[in-house]
Amino acid sequence: MDKAIYGSIAAGATFLGNTRLGMRKGALAGAAVALLAVVAGFTVLGKPNAKAARPALRVVRTSPLKIRGEHFRGRERVRLTAGAAVVRATAGGGGVFVVTIHGATRCDSVRILARGSAGSYAVIKVLPSPACLPARSS
Repeated sequence: MDKAIYGSIAAGATFLGNTRLGMRKGALAGAAVALLAVVAGFTVLGKPNAKAARPALRVVRTSPLKIRGEHFRGRERVRLTAGAAVVRATAGGGGVFVVTIHGATRCDSVRILARGSAGSYAVIKVLPSPACLPARSS
């Protein structure tokens, strides 16, 4: 009687795929699905391409103050403010512009803001040179 019970359990287990070979196939299929999900996740959510980089500003020269803007949209109009000075520029096809802000020096321009017509913006904070700092009094 015990053989009949065990025989039916074994037959059911084989039918459902609960043998060593069936379990290996299931584990392999599960690993393949997990690997596919990871690859798809990196493909969809991976790093953006270079065109989608954030706009940035860089000081090229300090006297007169010359600023280079990068990663703006192509042909975007950009308004730069440095202290009280305001300058307008248009980015080229690659999203790059170089502008000279006359009358602004490194001593009076601490923050330079560039805001584009398409909504992009960048800010750079420039520390004044030690020669600009007031003398200490004792």
